[in-house]
Amino acid sequence: MQAMVQSLKELSQIKLAAMIGTAVILISFFIYLSLRVSSPVMSPLYTNLPTEDGAQIVAELEKQGIPYELRANGSQIMAPSDQVLKLRMVMAQQGLPSSGSLIGYEIFDSSEALGTSNFVLNVNKLRALEGELSRTIGSFSKVESARVHLVIPKRELFTRDRQEPTASVALKLRGAIELDKEEIAAIRHLISTAVPGLKVQRITLVDNRGRLLAKGVDKNGDSQVYAEEAEQFRINYENRLRDTIERLLEQSLGYGKVKAEVNAAIDFDRIVKNSEIFDPEGQVARSVQGIDEQERSNEKNLNDNVTVQNNLPDANPDEAGTITQTEVQRSEETTNFEISKEVINQIKETGTVKRLSIAVLVDGLYTTDADGKPVYQPRPEAELEQLEDLVRSAVGFDADRGDEVRVVNMQFAADPYQLAEEGPFDFLKEDLDSIVQTLVLGGVAILAILLVIRPLVNRAIEAAELAREEEELAMEALGGPAISGHLADLSGDDDEDMINIARIEGKVKSSTYKRINDLIEKNPEETLTVLRQWSFSDA
Repeated sequence: MQAMVQSLKELSQIKLAAMIGTAVILISFFIYLSLRVSSPVMSPLYTNLPTEDGAQIVAELEKQGIPYELRANGSQIMAPSDQVLKLRMVMAQQGLPSSGSLIGYEIFDSSEALGTSNFVLNVNKLRALEGELSRTIGSFSKVESARVHLVIPKRELFTRDRQEPTASVALKLRGAIELDKEEIAAIRHLISTAVPGLKVQRITLVDNRGRLLAKGVDKNGDSQVYAEEAEQFRINYENRLRDTIERLLEQSLGYGKVKAEVNAAIDFDRIVKNSEIFDPEGQVARSVQGIDEQERSNEKNLNDNVTVQNNLPDANPDEAGTITQTEVQRSEETTNFEISKEVINQIKETGTVKRLSIAVLVDGLYTTDADGKPVYQPRPEAELEQLEDLVRSAVGFDADRGDEVRVVNMQFAADPYQLAEEGPFDFLKEDLDSIVQTLVLGGVAILAILLVIRPLVNRAIEAAELAREEEELAMEALGGPAISGHLADLSGDDDEDMINIARIEGKVKSSTYKRINDLIEKNPEETLTVLRQWSFSDA
């Protein structure tokens, strides 16, 4: 131990400083490595936090003594992975985070009713409604946050025309997740039913990438909406038929052996048809009204022949002037019929398929030759005809409208980007970063031990052994009879056993010479005796 300390003392200041610096770096590295291994794994507790919410959450974490990290300029808070769920529940119980500037109906909790104008009340009501809708939409699993802007026009007095309300919604989605049509429609209907008089067609949705998810335009006044919907309908229809064909044929041909393309000619003319049809065969008597009238009258003109004989009681009336007889008989019947009537109001907006053109490309058969190489063979014509019939049945083939189906057999080109088969160790991909980090740190530690610590230890051991040998030589040199005997033994005929002075001088350090000088000063008589013996022996 003393020899090692002495060897360290004999080192120069530069070497000693280098050794101390290396030791400090290694100690720091191992301390960092131990802390890294022993420290808990941190996971995001909250992300994209406002400054106010972040400050309150940090204060609560410090109060509970829970370690945390701040990242992304303080908008992201990291906490131990095993405590993330528990901390979120604790923070939610305390109302954290408070969702920044989103204010709901609690705005009326602290408002003063006395002295508040009608304008302020309307503005607060609008803010509360927007805040509540934003909170509800933000609670969806795919939506991180939402902002809702409502425009509700005020109805003027003595006016018949009224402007309809509109809404604009900005969504911030989680990661690279996208909303499907059903989720977009659900958000629009949610807002429409929450705002009086708001139609679904007047709600606009955009996401945080600037993409238009839903266009809020009234269909009655914008013809471009019909064109966009018609094009989308055609694309969806073609994709649906293509997927149907590929899934159906892959069941027998194999995955990736079928490629289909569908071209559909669709008529999107909007037809409004109003028709009123009367059926004369469907008569029904609703009411019958009949009149039967008979009238009879006799008239005689006595002024033409006035005589005594005509006035006698037994006079013949036929001879007493002109006689008129009238008889009228009238029969009238009125029948009211109800004729069956059919009124048809037909509006046709859905596209009608006018023609389908379908092209299906299938791969052939592969066998191996004697050398084990794959050999391509085309499929027989009978099998292709069966596949063509199967496609016709799947898509609703109609020869009257000119549909066309072609199934062609050709060899597929090799896919250079084909994914490799899943290996037995693919489950390690999830922890690849941590594994690589651990391996790198372990490699650095091993290199530091082999390249720095080991040479220093070996050099210190060599220096200690060399110092011990030098000390033994010095003690033998001052030992008197012992060195004389030793020299006598070395004075034989064997010159190879003699001490090499050049070798000794090359390895003896200044500290050894200093110790020898000290011994000479303390023991002058013994030193003189040794020198005399050396001189006599040389003579």
